[in-house]
Amino acid sequence: MTQMEELPHEALIALRSGKLIDAIKITREKTGLGLKESKDLVDRYLDTHPNEQIFIQEQLAQCSRSGIQFLVAVLFLIAMLVWFIFK
Repeated sequence: MTQMEELPHEALIALRSGKLIDAIKITREKTGLGLKESKDLVDRYLDTHPNEQIFIQEQLAQCSRSGIQFLVAVLFLIAMLVWFIFK
């Protein structure tokens, strides 16, 4: 990547948080590139930094697991509430 093709720092932070779409949006805003060019830039960054890509995939998986755990907890609380109401 050349100096002009570097990802903005804010986009890197978003990527490392597992927020790929936000990273593309930030890249678009900060660089003035179009949507396709911004996505391509983020993709090139990930292609040239395989360790980052692995880390990001782990973050996405962790976010997914957290969402599922939250959903299970909410369903459990609803079931308990229904049980107490109709007991």
